[in-house]
Amino acid sequence: MHRPVVFCLLLAGTSFTAAAQDTLPPVDRFYSGAGRYWADHDLDTRWDASDGSMGTHVNVQRDLGFADRQDALVWNVGGSLGEERRHKFDAFGYDYDDDTTRLLDRTLQIGNNAYPVDADLDGRLALKITGVSYTWFFHHDGQRAFGVGLGAMRYDVDVDLEATATVAGSPVAYANTLSEDEWAPMLRVEYVHALPAHWRWGASLAYTRKTGGNVTGDARDVQVELEYFPWQHVGFSLRYNYNDVDLDFERTRFDGNLNLNNRGPQLLALLRF
Repeated sequence: MHRPVVFCLLLAGTSFTAAAQDTLPPVDRFYSGAGRYWADHDLDTRWDASDGSMGTHVNVQRDLGFADRQDALVWNVGGSLGEERRHKFDAFGYDYDDDTTRLLDRTLQIGNNAYPVDADLDGRLALKITGVSYTWFFHHDGQRAFGVGLGAMRYDVDVDLEATATVAGSPVAYANTLSEDEWAPMLRVEYVHALPAHWRWGASLAYTRKTGGNVTGDARDVQVELEYFPWQHVGFSLRYNYNDVDLDFERTRFDGNLNLNNRGPQLLALLRF
């Protein structure tokens, strides 16, 4: 599935007549992009019962039948300030939805419900991730830029489960809904290197850890990017993104855990000025 992504970028690099300058600046004054994200993802969760008993650790792909690979729309927009473009701002996001229907192959304790083996399950999953960041490039020589900054990612996860089963000869219905949204502030580092012939590559790393309050855990985000601009203002970006968040919740409505991992290639069309 990932081969067409690489092929499209290579085709762009060999087929178009270049009209841009020979070397790009490491940081653009303004840019925007949109494309596709071929995401492999895992979502593990645990919802404890109201009496404090621990729920089952559930993998929504393996145990509930949701797809473990999704094709999502991804976008980003940003720009830089200052004569030397040392202050960069960026925003991005992607989301996907999925449905599942399956017979459960093991008993699952989810909240106050014990879903039995062979329960007929219908489920819906909606995931939305958005992020913002600021980078101060303290090193900037016109070809390379290296900086540190702050960022934040927002995770919106909605899971609706409904199931029916026959217990002692009678039909029984089960239902659970999980809706969580959380911001994860992150420290980040970023490196960008402009290359000859309209190419540019870069990498960024962001991490946070929270140890107090009713939400604890850690989150990390890693991205490697290769850009090519066959025209002065229009180009392409091939990226690989890895994002992981592991959170423990202590809520009035439920206690539990959520671990979300997304990773995969992204291909975007870009505008720059």
